[in-house]
Amino acid sequence: MSRTFLFLATAAVVLTGATACDKKPNPAQVKAAREQAFRNKQKIEAIKTYTALVTKYPESEFAPKAQDRLNVLGPLPAATPAKKK
Repeated sequence: MSRTFLFLATAAVVLTGATACDKKPNPAQVKAAREQAFRNKQKIEAIKTYTALVTKYPESEFAPKAQDRLNVLGPLPAATPAKKK
């Protein structure tokens, strides 16, 4: 009984320790994550800008093109942070 308990306790400690040591991302993964974040920010800003153009200047010659771009880009992501002033 005590050997089984000791084995299980040791196994739990080893498994807990193994999952706590997360592997650090390599430089390529870090670069890819930064590029993706940059592209997401660009997309969000483009959607905001096109939306503002279509809303403020619906009779503009650029409004149809802006609306076409909005249709391609889709809606703003739900978790878009508020713009800092």
